[in-house]
Amino acid sequence: MKNLFLTSLVLTFLISCSHPKETDKLSVARGEITVAVDESFRPIAEAEIGAYQAHYPEAKFNVQYLPEQKAVNYMLSDSAELIMISRELSSEEQKYYTQRNREYHPAIMALDAVTLIANKESDLSSISIEEIEAILKGKESNLKLIFDNSSSSNLNMMLSKFDIKDINKSNIFATNGTLEVFEQVQKNKNAIGLIGLNWISDEDDKKSMNLKNQIKILGINTTTSEKPVYPTLSTIKSQEYPFVKIIYLHTTQNGWGVAMGFIRFACTQIGQLVVEKMGLQPFYLIPKNYQLTSSDPFEVVE
Repeated sequence: MKNLFLTSLVLTFLISCSHPKETDKLSVARGEITVAVDESFRPIAEAEIGAYQAHYPEAKFNVQYLPEQKAVNYMLSDSAELIMISRELSSEEQKYYTQRNREYHPAIMALDAVTLIANKESDLSSISIEEIEAILKGKESNLKLIFDNSSSSNLNMMLSKFDIKDINKSNIFATNGTLEVFEQVQKNKNAIGLIGLNWISDEDDKKSMNLKNQIKILGINTTTSEKPVYPTLSTIKSQEYPFVKIIYLHTTQNGWGVAMGFIRFACTQIGQLVVEKMGLQPFYLIPKNYQLTSSDPFEVVE
């Protein structure tokens, strides 16, 4: 009798190990992940995560706001399952996937823009691309360029656009985040801050509009436009504005858990409506005659 009981106990244990409980399986509706977000995308990240959790309250996000390269390193060191940055991974970084016999599939969520801001009392209302390039390359100027971080997506994009390797220039400064950029611009009439548009694009958000009211947005003088070009939905969509920035989502999650679910959510109808509500350009255009259902965030009916 004792042996029969032990045999039964062992069989029960083996069955429970080979067939995990439903709650132990990956699910888009529940679970906890760490997300590393380039700090310049903080407002749009908060909006998308909030929308996801409104549909899936049991999904938990531990969000780290970091400079872009640190966000990448977080994911590649298995410290984050999901990252939000402004670029695809390099061939060297993609080895993380190939070494695990997995395919690399970046997802594009939206178009943002590097936005130049100045003191409200500054004489500047616009600046040319050539002048920005000259300052980045070390030309003497009374103007100072203030970035949100020394390895942020805003700085990375500007250096890439002008093919600049060395940023050790006397009139280029990096702070510890976007809010510090605002502070420096308000203190210095010669400062030009470079921020993500999503920080000041949500017209329904008081915090966003308070920040916008503290500064002036500079137009960009280009050779293709008679007037200065400002970052707007139309100029971002047409890429008439020269400093358009793509928002990419990357994940190391292998299966339909919260990370994969979030990417699908952000890149389909409701997630794209969040992008549009934030004043940014959705990557996937949404027909206006769609009606959202409350039962499933991925379902849309005409």
